[in-house]
Amino acid sequence: MKIVLIGDTVLAREPVAPLALAGDLVIANLEAPLVDVDRPAEKEMTIRLPTSAAGPLRALGVDVVSLATNHALDHGTEGLLSTMHALDGVGIRHAGGGRTLAEADAGVIVTTASGERVAVLSFCSTLPPGANATATRPGIAPLRIDQSFAVDGILAQEQPGTPPFVRSTAREPDVLRVEERVRAARSAADRVVVCLHWGVPFAYLPPNQGPLAQYQQALGRRLVDAGADIVAGTHPHCLHPVERWNDGLILYSLGNFLFHTDGLRAPETYFGLPYLASRLFEGTPWFDSAVFEVELPATGPPKPRVVPITLDAAGEPHPADPDSTDRIRTQVENASRELDPAVRIGADGAIHFDGTCPVATSVSSPTRTALPDVP
Repeated sequence: MKIVLIGDTVLAREPVAPLALAGDLVIANLEAPLVDVDRPAEKEMTIRLPTSAAGPLRALGVDVVSLATNHALDHGTEGLLSTMHALDGVGIRHAGGGRTLAEADAGVIVTTASGERVAVLSFCSTLPPGANATATRPGIAPLRIDQSFAVDGILAQEQPGTPPFVRSTAREPDVLRVEERVRAARSAADRVVVCLHWGVPFAYLPPNQGPLAQYQQALGRRLVDAGADIVAGTHPHCLHPVERWNDGLILYSLGNFLFHTDGLRAPETYFGLPYLASRLFEGTPWFDSAVFEVELPATGPPKPRVVPITLDAAGEPHPADPDSTDRIRTQVENASRELDPAVRIGADGAIHFDGTCPVATSVSSPTRTALPDVP
């Protein structure tokens, strides 16, 4: 069985030249609510797509979308419920949003044409206030993060302006709840995919802390140990490392897939800190991306393949040219080797975790020196 995973998707209109997505199951991250009423929340950036965008999304070949994102309630609970209704109308299954926490947590089980049952769950760690579902309130499935800030007084004097180090850990009651959901899905389905909105977009992340937030690796591994075959990350809007953990696969960030910026807006009532957020839409990491094809054999761990794509100025994806293909594969391999030096990516895009590669790409060794873990 082949599962195709694509990253952040904001589809405001029919794509000019849509990519073919061929797999037993295509899973996308829907980064924007589908709602025809414009009632934006007061936050740095909101997104809204018309409900008519559900049709083109289905025409792309998308079977399931994850809804648990930081933009799902950009237009309130009405926007979330409108999104679910629009997706239901075109036959796209969805996970991570619901009228109650139980519904948002439940995810969805999809039966492929070959008869295999795949459970798709969706959770959000990048959680705006009030976006989480409760027993009595619609919302998304939360997996909250506790964080604190560490400042070295001597370093601060020697290097003024250096940002504090951000210590972060997943909130234990949420992790236990999600692990239970994963175990339940494992018992009800043949395969389990956990979609997780987490991490930090590159425009907000100091290079000396990245690319992963401190909580991510431990959390991803716990979800695999609970029964997830694949943990598929989104939110950073760029490609992040790939890791095999036991018999599971962690894709820390799928990057962008298709991102029409028509629906973006900054509410005039919001006055945020002067982060250089515009760099998010200007840097190469935004436009260099990939589709991940994952073969799930009857026995053994998933076998992933990275298919490089590039987004054009309109935010639409295209197969990467040879130079871009080499650049994207090199970036993913080097980042992944910082977690596991054995990772190699072949000329066909296949990701190998055992130190062997039939036709290895020409990739330099990671240059970052390993440092002791921060307590």
